[in-house]
Amino acid sequence: MKIYVSGSIYGGTQKIDTYKTLIEELEKYGEVLTKIIADPNTIANEVYQKDEDIYEDLEKKLISADILFAEVSIPSLGVGYELGFADKLNKKIIAIYDKNYTEKVTTMIRGNKRITLIPYQRIEEITNNLDKILVE
Repeated sequence: MKIYVSGSIYGGTQKIDTYKTLIEELEKYGEVLTKIIADPNTIANEVYQKDEDIYEDLEKKLISADILFAEVSIPSLGVGYELGFADKLNKKIIAIYDKNYTEKVTTMIRGNKRITLIPYQRIEEITNNLDKILVE
């Protein structure tokens, strides 16, 4: 299984440790295509790349992915764009959010029945249940 993991970078990297934990666990189920979201140097490293090249690389990865697994606790234009893009490609989409950060996620995610939205208070609530989450 090819897994595209999405999470806020430019919107804020407060959840980077969560991304790391999630990616480590998801790697047991398949190839994680976007490990870069857990790299604290991502923004600094992007200054050496063209925006168009980054976009094209991420677009190819998303097209090839079997599933989009998004951490949506921190509002992010990029994550929202990836969710919409994946939705139009009819990808399986799992969105998780930390109830300690936000009580509600945007209506565009909550209202989309094609997105499985799962709240958590500790990331282990997600990682300990990936067998069930990934097959639903």
